[in-house]
Amino acid sequence: MTDNVLIKVQDLKKYYNGEDVKALDGISCEISKGEVIVVIGPSGSGKSTFLRSLNLLEIPTGGHIFFEGTDITDRKTDINVHRQKMGMVFQHFNLFPNMTVLKNMTIAPVKLLGADKAEAEKKARELLARVGLEDRADAYPSQLSGGQKQRVAIVRALCMSPDVMLFDEPTSALDPEMVGEVLDVMKELANEGMTMVVVTHEMGFAKEVGTRVLFMDEGKILEEGTPDKIFNNPENPRLKDFLSKVLI
Repeated sequence: MTDNVLIKVQDLKKYYNGEDVKALDGISCEISKGEVIVVIGPSGSGKSTFLRSLNLLEIPTGGHIFFEGTDITDRKTDINVHRQKMGMVFQHFNLFPNMTVLKNMTIAPVKLLGADKAEAEKKARELLARVGLEDRADAYPSQLSGGQKQRVAIVRALCMSPDVMLFDEPTSALDPEMVGEVLDVMKELANEGMTMVVVTHEMGFAKEVGTRVLFMDEGKILEEGTPDKIFNNPENPRLKDFLSKVLI
């Protein structure tokens, strides 16, 4: 594995009910530093299962995942050490409702990384300022809009200084007018060179920001390539059919 490959996935499988349901059916791919991988496909195609497997929130049935050269599917590997380097942003924010925005952002760096509380708060406030929420540090999640919560969730993950950011349909729970403010933050991260894996239905984002697009269906990667190739010159019949329905 070259130094530039951050994540290497080999023959990844996730089965349910024996082999009745093949959520992931032999996926292999490499993700290099600085890439923005966008995963698209119909609902139920295995996109979120694939993403959640990358940090073992889903335990694979078979195959291997190497993260920074370590096989994290090996039972002897302490996955929590590696998860600290993998920022995760979920569909539904997952903020602690009983903590202020600032506390939500600093609890992990202080408890898991042993960061100095004052330093952690300084970094958190700088990140909040970056996403236009510096005045919301002392607010509680219930006082924020959906778009604000998701921006907080993103910068909370950044407080851990991750090597990769994983986004699981980060805009699908938002009102349409809030989607743009979250995508803008993600675009900025991509422009700064953050390695990202994004499961999304936002085809405009995939076209504009993705360095590589993976099209999944029935637990397999059926086609992958640059946004230009995927959207303008698709080869797989299933991909052509999918795009005909989602591109208006």
